[in-house]
Amino acid sequence: MNGPILFQCQVLDNEDPLMLGRVRGRLLAPPNNASYESVLASITSPPWNEEKDKWTTRDPFIFTPLLPYFVYQVPKVEELIQIIFVNNDYPYQNQYYVQSNFYSPTSSNFQFSQGANAGTGTGMQIKNPKPLKNQDGTYTDKEIHKGVFPQPGDNAILGRGSADLIVKENEVLLRAGKFKGQTLKTNVVPAGNPQRGFLQLSRFQSIKIPQPTKTRVQLNNIVVSVKYLIEWVITNPENKEDKFAGSVYLYQLKPDLSTNSKNITVDSVINENLKKIVIYESFTLLSKIETIEFINNFIKDCNDRNKTVSGVRLFPGTQTFQQDNKFPIFYRPNNLTYSSINPSSSNTTSSEATNNVTEIFNSIKLYPALNQGGFGLIYAKSKVGKPTEIKKIKVPQSKYVNSPTVYGALGADKLFLLSHFSSIPGKGKINFNDTLYGISNDKFSDEIIPKTSSMVRGEELLELINLIVRFLTTHTHAFPGLPPVPVTQDGTTSVQILTELQNAVNKILNTNIRIN
Repeated sequence: MNGPILFQCQVLDNEDPLMLGRVRGRLLAPPNNASYESVLASITSPPWNEEKDKWTTRDPFIFTPLLPYFVYQVPKVEELIQIIFVNNDYPYQNQYYVQSNFYSPTSSNFQFSQGANAGTGTGMQIKNPKPLKNQDGTYTDKEIHKGVFPQPGDNAILGRGSADLIVKENEVLLRAGKFKGQTLKTNVVPAGNPQRGFLQLSRFQSIKIPQPTKTRVQLNNIVVSVKYLIEWVITNPENKEDKFAGSVYLYQLKPDLSTNSKNITVDSVINENLKKIVIYESFTLLSKIETIEFINNFIKDCNDRNKTVSGVRLFPGTQTFQQDNKFPIFYRPNNLTYSSINPSSSNTTSSEATNNVTEIFNSIKLYPALNQGGFGLIYAKSKVGKPTEIKKIKVPQSKYVNSPTVYGALGADKLFLLSHFSSIPGKGKINFNDTLYGISNDKFSDEIIPKTSSMVRGEELLELINLIVRFLTTHTHAFPGLPPVPVTQDGTTSVQILTELQNAVNKILNTNIRIN
């Protein structure tokens, strides 16, 4: 037997009167080139009657699913199927079909017969679908569709929309509403829906047991807005006579992102409109040692007092100016002076200037014990560095015990536990007629919700009962026959009980989990 093994066929009708999953179809490249019309024209005694004869024993274009009936998968009209003849020399006698390919998982809601040929030699002119994974196995589109479609190695039964059944090695997932939106759209990446309805059964090899929490101390940097800036300038850094001139400036800074303690550094550029000069002092003909002492004294005056030694007020305000109001203060060389330390290739700074400024820079400190010279943040009086806070963090502890455990979880926006034999007094019994193939949205809203009640949270109910019992066992009366004193011997009050009763509707009852 030579010739094709599979024949492509377009589905014409899938409403099998026997409900066995059979379909009627038109072969796209039939055996012996016999067209649909010519095969039907060959049927005589009596002639073919499309209205009466289809789905009967006279119909040559009925195809039986190759998959067993217990795996029910019937294609839609106009979708593509693959036909297998038991004997190609005698077609239309014993013939079976299997569902053809899909263009993409995003087109599984419906696939035109032409699109099913994408990725085959027949469909070379069809545009390639948008991939859902990269070549290294990672997800595309920021993983918004992670978990929507089955993974290699897992078994699955997929619905045409948002429902499926995933069977993993040690886990079963039954899901509905697994993606956001109403339906899948071809080449549109779906977004996973965390609020899907699901039933999960999982077997884990170990159980996680909580342990006493440990407290860890963590030192965190605090970002503060720098209020004042001290900049020192050397105007003749290249001189060889050890006679230096320059100035020290005190600026008040406007609050800005660039002037906070995280962003202001030794070489950061501060916009001039954020700087307001408060005072400056100049020096001339000072030796290197005297220059260092002059700049350091200015910085110390700003740290220790509100006036210089000569009596000039350093900070604005009245006599009652509070010391802490001036901090934080940042001190550094100005940008031009600092560029002498690390000159660029285009800079004409001499090596003499670089050596002089570097030596001065390394000795500029609020106090000599500091490791860092040249610049620093005084975040509080006599405290240089980055402000920090001590934060205590509670770290959960746990251990794993090798004990195989099975978990079961049922999740949805609203959960119902329904019994055919139960009913809530006064609400009536639920009528389950016409729900064999599923309960409709209207049925849930119109009958099941009104005839069910909220579930009770056990621990929260025990808290209320315990509170009432404590009040009953520890209360006292001012005199026989009078109501109990509102506050009991152990401190329980009647107000507490009334408050808990008012909160019970939300705290004790779960209106989204209901029983009848």
